[in-house]
Amino acid sequence: MNKTGKDASSIEFLHKLVREIDLPKFFRLAAKGVANLLGADGAALIVHEEPDLLRYRFFHGLPAAHKQLLLYAFNDQLGVAGAALHAHKALLVTDYPHSAYALPECVNAGVQASLCSPVMANGKVLGILAVTWFSPPQRLPDAGDYRMLGVVSDFIGAALFRFQREQHLRDLAMHDPLTGTANRNLFFDRLQHAMTMATRRERLLAVVVFDIDNFKTINDQFGHSVGDALLIEVRLRVQALIRDGDTLARLGGDEFALILEDIRCYDEIEIVVGRIRESLSMRWGSKINQIDVSVSLGATIYPLDDGDGQALLRNADAAMYEAKRGGGNRGLFFSDSMALAHAQKSKLVSELQLALDNDEILLYFQPIIEIATGRAVSAEALIRWQHPTLGLLRASEFMIAMEHPYNSLKLDRWLVAQAIKTLGKWQARGIFKMLHINLSAASIENHQFFETLHRALAAHEDTVDPHYLGIDLVEWSTVRDIECARQMIMSCKALGVSVALDDFGTGPASLQHLRLLPIDTIKIDRSFVAGLTTDKADRVLVQSMVGAAHVFGIAAIAEGIESVEQKDLLAAMGCAFGRGYLFSPPVPEESLWADQQ
Repeated sequence: MNKTGKDASSIEFLHKLVREIDLPKFFRLAAKGVANLLGADGAALIVHEEPDLLRYRFFHGLPAAHKQLLLYAFNDQLGVAGAALHAHKALLVTDYPHSAYALPECVNAGVQASLCSPVMANGKVLGILAVTWFSPPQRLPDAGDYRMLGVVSDFIGAALFRFQREQHLRDLAMHDPLTGTANRNLFFDRLQHAMTMATRRERLLAVVVFDIDNFKTINDQFGHSVGDALLIEVRLRVQALIRDGDTLARLGGDEFALILEDIRCYDEIEIVVGRIRESLSMRWGSKINQIDVSVSLGATIYPLDDGDGQALLRNADAAMYEAKRGGGNRGLFFSDSMALAHAQKSKLVSELQLALDNDEILLYFQPIIEIATGRAVSAEALIRWQHPTLGLLRASEFMIAMEHPYNSLKLDRWLVAQAIKTLGKWQARGIFKMLHINLSAASIENHQFFETLHRALAAHEDTVDPHYLGIDLVEWSTVRDIECARQMIMSCKALGVSVALDDFGTGPASLQHLRLLPIDTIKIDRSFVAGLTTDKADRVLVQSMVGAAHVFGIAAIAEGIESVEQKDLLAAMGCAFGRGYLFSPPVPEESLWADQQ
């Protein structure tokens, strides 16, 4: 291209750049434009992170085989980028693999030459614009190229500075400046999302509100700086007691709120409330000024306590003030809901005892998918209750009644009979796919359950192949008596029935279970799958679970898959099967194999 054509292309590129207001598009346009103008293969934005890291944020032209360089971080003293950062000027290296600046990861990716230009704003280096050649450059940049590179770097610096300021303002708008916790705005955003997820995952969530007893007296007596320090201490102690997925917010003054998500039973909430109360019952302060600290807590449970986010917060507030009126240093659940829960529990227990006789209990089915092909290979049966006045209830909405020992055993017997009947219908239609059912802890400990299963299969031995029945045991329930669980599993397998460990990873000795229990499948708990795209620890844990399953020669099913990103990560880890709303919600039987009529 001659100089006139080159100048025209440069001007056209700059015009496009200054007109683009969407920041991600702006950064990509800048990288692509610079690479094209310099005859390079790609370009990247490398952001400077305090105190001493450089991290790739996006990379135009990166070969697909080296996507691991995205978000790759390295010390800011290293590489061409590090040298350009500290020199505050552009630096070109034409024989990258043999240079003193070569990084092994970049050499492995095939980088042959690199030109790095500092991205600056407000007198500070915010990052590096790196231009990359994956083959030897056909020409070297001239003075005009360097001027253009400097202009684009300045444009990027201004845009990046604006982006960081906007991000800072968003953080201020959603976080408490003193404690760093979520503020009221972010609390309600997360609460709405948590309520949606609780409904979808058929789990409980709790809203817990607490404040410091006599906090005004502490502020008046010792000063607001001491009060602020106490609030920070409260935040640190509570944060250490909750899970990464839970939310701690400061609503104002000394009032805090918690969202506890993915709760399986009422007892879990009681335990957390008790631990917080104990941790915050302390003598705190300096040697001179020792302060007796205690808190009052109130909690409400969704969906047992129904309503929107504001209603749940009001419920928890009412319980907290009731605790405070009782002298403080205690935790209470919303009184009206507790009264209702006791009444509902007794009523639901007795109603559920009759529901099976009245044909009110039914099954929905959620397909289990072969991740690589998207093909439905099996299904999980989920209990529903067509309540005569309350409508269709999910299991989480009558869990209290299901956990009653009489009801749990009766439901399990019904579930086994219904599953075998369902398999008989499927197999008569030529559908030979596995059906998983979930058993209660009571059935694991009940020595008569195997006889129930044996008799039910024997009654249908001519119409049902038992190898397509899978029994899921909740992992934590096997810990009570692992030898009892082992014997039951072996008895089931002797009948041809396969056995899976459900909610795998949530128990205290998961890997030990793989060694001691003769199971066929693990079901990786949805709480780990939910964090795959955001939490490195969850990715490591899931990878280790899948790897352990492969080592022991058993199948792995990931539960709660809700995004394509989660599915792709699981596929890359070697997890063959999964279920979740990404593929299908639970559906009635007539909709499950509709394509195989």
